[in-house]
Amino acid sequence: MMAEVTQARASFFDGKTAGKQAVLITSSRALGALRIETVEGHLIAEWPLSDLRQHQDGAHMVLFMQGDPDEARLTPDRLDDAKTIALIAQDLHQRAPLGPAVKKMAVWGAGAVAALVLMIFVIIPSLANQLAVLIPPEREQRIGQTVLAQIEGALTFGQDGEEDTSWVCENPQGTAALDVMAQTLIRDMEFPYDLSINVVDHEMINAFAVPGGQVILMRGLLEEAETPEEVAGVLAHELGHVANRDPMRLALRAAGSAGILSLVLGDATGGLVIAGAAEQVLNASHTRAAEADADVFALDMMESANLPPEAFATFFDRLIEEHGDVHGALELVSSHPASARRAERARDRVDQDATYARVLTDDQWQDLRAICAD
Repeated sequence: MMAEVTQARASFFDGKTAGKQAVLITSSRALGALRIETVEGHLIAEWPLSDLRQHQDGAHMVLFMQGDPDEARLTPDRLDDAKTIALIAQDLHQRAPLGPAVKKMAVWGAGAVAALVLMIFVIIPSLANQLAVLIPPEREQRIGQTVLAQIEGALTFGQDGEEDTSWVCENPQGTAALDVMAQTLIRDMEFPYDLSINVVDHEMINAFAVPGGQVILMRGLLEEAETPEEVAGVLAHELGHVANRDPMRLALRAAGSAGILSLVLGDATGGLVIAGAAEQVLNASHTRAAEADADVFALDMMESANLPPEAFATFFDRLIEEHGDVHGALELVSSHPASARRAERARDRVDQDATYARVLTDDQWQDLRAICAD
């Protein structure tokens, strides 16, 4: 005898509204479908038995249509009626593919990720470029001090858990030599704010600029360089970033990206924003266009000071030759890649008939390299 359910009662959820509706259901193998009607006898839907699926909600069977975009649900009122439906619908227990709700969540999730990527890599950089030129120099200097303090805290935190108080190297003879180098390069050039150029006591081979006209050279850079002109080339490059306000653009871009991520990941203190900006400035991940502009600025500055342009390239060439591929501690090279093309551009600026000056005397060069000595 063919199993049937005749005029069984059930609760129906149409997937469009929050309320449930009392309905009557009729189903048989001969019919090949489950009919859903109102208690007054009006047909609501017919669900093919082959597409009928179920899941358990406690002691209740919940029926739904595979692939139903409205996600309608049906729950028989009596357990015996649910068991009879299970006998009729052969495919009831087949594993259903991803339901519409899951698919919608997947689409929404993909859209959210795409929006996040668009925000971080397109919209925020564009806004940062526009805002950087609008920020007053005084405010930019305060932002730079905050970013530099974050970098200092990260790099001077000792292994014993106490902060190392020795950060800026202030040996008088070395400071005087650094001032001579800076003044030789800058000459009568104007910047939007007072420059602050310092050497810090850290072995990292690096140099970077922070917002507000602050340029940092690290002890490791001075120890790696063979001539003061090589250091002058690096300093001129960073001054190019300062002149173009690249550090402010970078800090805004990093802070904006970190701010978006802090909203997504949760960061009530805002520490992620400051840390993100500090890390980006330290690593100096400027765009290719910004790096190229800073290179041109540096070569123009060295030419104006009658310093050898080739020194701009030899330092990076030697680092790559001595250390191979750029990894680990060579942050300067990884942040400012010394490609063959960049070196070639520098050497193209060399005047074979010119007699270039030295930026420092031998004694001044030794004083500068010993700027972090007690």
